[in-house]
Amino acid sequence: MTEGAEGEEGQPPDAAGVDEAPQRRRAWAGPWRSVVLPLVVVATIVAAIWYIESEGLPLAGGGGSAADEGGYGPVELPLERNSTGQSPSPQEERAAPDFVLEFVGEGSLRLSDLQGQAVVVNFWATWCRPCREEIPQLVAAYHQYRGQGLEILAVNLQEDKESVLKFAQEFGMDFPIVMDRSGKVADKYRVVGIPSTFFIDRKGVIRSIYRGPFVAESSRQAIEQSDLNQRIEEILR
Repeated sequence: MTEGAEGEEGQPPDAAGVDEAPQRRRAWAGPWRSVVLPLVVVATIVAAIWYIESEGLPLAGGGGSAADEGGYGPVELPLERNSTGQSPSPQEERAAPDFVLEFVGEGSLRLSDLQGQAVVVNFWATWCRPCREEIPQLVAAYHQYRGQGLEILAVNLQEDKESVLKFAQEFGMDFPIVMDRSGKVADKYRVVGIPSTFFIDRKGVIRSIYRGPFVAESSRQAIEQSDLNQRIEEILR
């Protein structure tokens, strides 16, 4: 037998290559399946959700962009009314997503028709205690600034007209109140708690957002009027 015909320790020349490769594959198969692969899947899902939200695209089951039967709900914002060059999204410095909702009385309102005015969109409900605490401040601010072009739009979530009208009369809510019966507009604005308030400038761009109640958790005192005024004055410029 010629020199080199056998590998180390008398093994055939290809024995090491045949035995070690499957061992390496087996050694990596466990960690890859149990740790690395799940991490890759999770990272892909998170990246996809981030992209969808950053571009203002609707998540499946999240209200969509089409109006309900009767024409109420989220609708497409006309291009000529979008001054940002980006898709509408419930984020600061983005065009406010458009919608059509019915008044608590008669008729309906489209948000983009209010462009030219500064608009405060407030999501609320009659059963919401923080909403009850902040409504007097919104009423006072409306009386103070409506002569300068302020409109407050109170979007009620999924309640009956009788309850809303009674509440509005009790608190003197003389600004427009519309009904989000399906909750799709709240979904479009990613409202996860009420009250949630969006401050929209005269061009229809969201300048600031206050998610959650205008209430301090520790003191249970309503937010300072000066803070609300400052946000309103910003969108009135």
